[in-house]
Amino acid sequence: MAEMTKKAQAFQDYLDEKNIKAFVSEIIENDPEETTVFRSHVEVDGQQLPLLVLLDRSIFSMIRVQVSPKCKTEENELAVLKLANELNLKYKPFKLYFDGEGSLILDICLLTPDEETKEIGDMIYGMFNVLIQFLNENYRGIMKTIW
Repeated sequence: MAEMTKKAQAFQDYLDEKNIKAFVSEIIENDPEETTVFRSHVEVDGQQLPLLVLLDRSIFSMIRVQVSPKCKTEENELAVLKLANELNLKYKPFKLYFDGEGSLILDICLLTPDEETKEIGDMIYGMFNVLIQFLNENYRGIMKTIW
């Protein structure tokens, strides 16, 4: 059985210390990057959006939210991509894009070198606050463009 990287273990320790039970963790077996996925959700406008925290042995960590599953159509693709591009230019930490299944995804990439593992929980939770504010301000407009 694979073990968590230092970063992933530090985040798990943070969750345990703060008694945060909103995440389920999974170590990806036989992954060369030794990725641990922490699964949860974020609630926006009454919708529970799937949220992942992806931690591995690289200096990068990802927070990923599925804004809308399999929503890309021929009719909305251009308008959604234009809106995503506008938001990507305006909000530095976020990148919106369609994945291979046509779902609208929001990624946040953080630099998290192993030497700073003690702060990883605070860093990730700090970005959750920014993420939730962004979604609360923009979710309806994004969904209006999708529909």
